[in-house]
Amino acid sequence: MKKLKALLAEFKAFITRGNVVDMAVAVIIGAAFSAIVTAMTNGIIKPLVDWAMSGMSDGAAGLITMLKPVYMQAPNEAGVMQTVVDMTNSIYIDWGTLIMKIIDFFVIALVLFVIIKVFMGLKNASVNAHEKAKAKLVKKLTKSGMSAEEAEAKAEEETAAAESAAPAAPSTEELLTQIRDLLAEGKEKKD
Repeated sequence: MKKLKALLAEFKAFITRGNVVDMAVAVIIGAAFSAIVTAMTNGIIKPLVDWAMSGMSDGAAGLITMLKPVYMQAPNEAGVMQTVVDMTNSIYIDWGTLIMKIIDFFVIALVLFVIIKVFMGLKNASVNAHEKAKAKLVKKLTKSGMSAEEAEAKAEEETAAAESAAPAAPSTEELLTQIRDLLAEGKEKKD
C-alpha cells in the first residue's frame, strides 16, 4: 500500500510539474493553430497556386505522376459511357498534396519564428530593464559613498525585492482554465 501511495504521489508530482502542463498548453494551442494554418492554406494559398497553374485542368490537384492506372467505365456529362482513370484504385504520386504540405510547414514555421522572436524580445526587454535599474541604483549608491561591492549587493537586493512585490502571474491551472473556456467559446460560435 505504501508503494502505491508513493507511486501515486510521484505521478501527481510528474503531472503537475510545469513542463508537462506547458506541453499540454502547447498541444492545445498547436491544434487550434493547425486549424488556422490549414484554413489559410486551403482557402488562400491553394487557390493562388491553382490560379498560377491555370494551364493545367485541375491546378495543383492535377500534379500527379501515374504509376499504375486502373481504368473503369463511367458516363460523361452527356450520359455517354467512356473509359476513365479510377483514382481510388490507381497507384500514383500526388505532387500537389506534397507541395501544399510543404507550404503548410513553411507557414507554421514562419509564424512560430515570429512568435518566438516577439516573446524573446519581450523577455530581453525585461532583463535589460532590470539591468538598467540595477546599474542606475549602483551608480547612485556609489556616489553616496558606498563601495562598489556594497552598492552592487544592495542594488541586487533592492531590485529583487521590487520584482517580488510585482503582481503575481496567473497560475498554470488558471491559464489552462482560461484556454479551455476560450476553446469552448470558439467551438460554440463555430456550431
